[in-house]
Amino acid sequence: MTSPQPPQLYVALRVRAADLAIDWAGLEALTHLDPAGRGLASFRVERAPLDVGQLRAAALDLALRASHVAITTGFPIVTSTGIVAETDGPPGALFLARALLALGHEVVLIGDVYGAPLLRFGCRLWRLSEQRVVEMPLALVDDLPASAQANTAADRWVADFLASRPASGLTHLLAIERPGPSHTLESLSAQTTPGAAPTDRFAALVSPEHRGIAHNMRGESIQQHAAPVDRLFDWIASKHLPITTIGIGDGGNEIGMGSYAWETLTDAVGTEPAARIVCRTSTDYTLIAGVSNWAGYALALAVARLRDATDLGRSWNAAGQRTLIEGLVRETPAVDGLTRRREATVDGLPLDEYLRPLTAMRSLLGFSDSTG
Repeated sequence: MTSPQPPQLYVALRVRAADLAIDWAGLEALTHLDPAGRGLASFRVERAPLDVGQLRAAALDLALRASHVAITTGFPIVTSTGIVAETDGPPGALFLARALLALGHEVVLIGDVYGAPLLRFGCRLWRLSEQRVVEMPLALVDDLPASAQANTAADRWVADFLASRPASGLTHLLAIERPGPSHTLESLSAQTTPGAAPTDRFAALVSPEHRGIAHNMRGESIQQHAAPVDRLFDWIASKHLPITTIGIGDGGNEIGMGSYAWETLTDAVGTEPAARIVCRTSTDYTLIAGVSNWAGYALALAVARLRDATDLGRSWNAAGQRTLIEGLVRETPAVDGLTRRREATVDGLPLDEYLRPLTAMRSLLGFSDSTG
């Protein structure tokens, strides 16, 4: 009589079988729609997206290895009435958190003073514990030029967080639409790309005061408005911790974009501020989307499909996201990141247009209308 196979082997076999049935190219294409014409999601190298294969690789890693996941989000927007977080990022982070929780994983959400209120609202809406939201203090922002020197206060916070109960046993860390520091001459020289680093071009296009700080898409510094969550990713990489990192972005200035060469992203974004905004922080897997939330949706649905859990997605649909986004702009200070207005839109897209890719993703992966 043979012994039963271990449960993890059953999971692995089912995941591998589901992997073969997923139309990954079709799912990627939905995340790469570029209605705003930003250029990054629609950029091609030898007819392939910059992040070709990354969605599948990240989803498989989560489906096979995840047990405790931390997700950070929240992009600060400067408005005429103050600093607030935008509607791209938190919806994708909350969507992914719900999916992972439904699969039995532990999840913690990391924000700062601007992003945390949006995450807490989403937790209340979906009856998740607000204790899952951890706030990184804005006071930890490093005001040293180019962030070339260690930020001791931020690194102490990172070390304490990783040793805390919320981060106990962390297997994955994800950033969705979260700003990170731009390149410096040092980070440019450290790129793992063939050929010599384009230091002359970089020096000509990026003045010293714009190096090593977070920017918005307009090329304006938002360094003092974004807690340095990127230090958490740097710490994991420098200490070689067994934690998989995933980054999601749509503009080139988000955590994870350091996975691609500065010069490639500068050309892909194609605007005047592009050279100075490109983020230097890399991740193990980096997803690019026309709207960052779309890659969060695709990743969550793909993991559920790989784990044969399509029956769990009762409100992982357009109606649920509409309720969330309308609630965010009604109950929190959230604004559209493109228009900077407090309205139920995402990156300038009306909700009907914005939500179409999510409906298409659900259909592609077998989440029938009867489940949502």
